[in-house]
Amino acid sequence: MDIGLAIILLTYILLLVMSYQIMTLINEKDDKRGCLIINRSYKHAYSILLFGILIVYTLIKLPHINLEPQTISYLILASKFISVITLAVSIFFLSKK
Repeated sequence: MDIGLAIILLTYILLLVMSYQIMTLINEKDDKRGCLIINRSYKHAYSILLFGILIVYTLIKLPHINLEPQTISYLILASKFISVITLAVSIFFLSKK
């Protein structure tokens, strides 16, 4: 898979998550609860993203593992993809409670 196609797929999924987030925030009757859901979801997503980038950085710095720049870019893109999926799942489950 080309990196351009992966970025387009990630952008599309991010747009879907953001539109679901907007619909959840609009349909939420209690504005304070809606903001709490969004804040907690982003905290989960950012912590997953930070952990993923930390793993990629550790893999780069290990002397016994040689990674090509293309592989590093795919790993960073995969960590971003996992973060967006975490955001979507977190918004979904927190809005159902």
